Amino acid sequence: MKLSTISSFLFVFLTLATVVLFTNTAFAQGRPCSGDAGRIASNQDSPRKGIDDFNRAFIDTCRSMNHEAAAQLWADGGVDLLPGMEPMVGKPEISRWLLGLGEKMKCAKVLQCDVDWRDVRVAGEMAYEWGINSQTVSVPDRAEPAKNKGKITLILRKQTDGSWKLALESWNSSPQ
Repeated sequence: MKLSTISSFLFVFLTLATVVLFTNTAFAQGRPCSGDAGRIASNQDSPRKGIDDFNRAFIDTCRSMNHEAAAQLWADGGVDLLPGMEPMVGKPEISRWLLGLGEKMKCAKVLQCDVDWRDVRVAGEMAYEWGINSQTVSVPDRAEPAKNKGKITLILRKQTDGSWKLALESWNSSPQ
């Protein structure tokens, strides 16, 4: 075979390999490929839409300090792994802790609460996501608001009604 024919075959192979790799990577990360954009965007029952809805509710409860609504985001057997605390296992224990925050933080005000989700993956009835979270909270006995930035991981479980609930939460602060 001539060198130019081998080069042509190699070019075609590398081009196809790149397309296949991009398509598989985008699919595995829950992102639509260019050819899937219309189909996924128009499907209101897609897993990603449900997770996006959950994430909006997750942030809204943080910003509004609505601890009752935050408790409703948990699956019955959920586990919360907060820094500096023993694991909280089960929705009743997590709910008690969340509702107790209301009294402890009644004069505090959340000024900012965001998560920059870096990766969301769905595998059937389970999903996991991780991101960088940040909060700014005004506390009465402090001159400056308290700021925190860290990493967060959530594992979500799809419920029989189609909603997504927290099965596990873990986060920690980044070095300041």
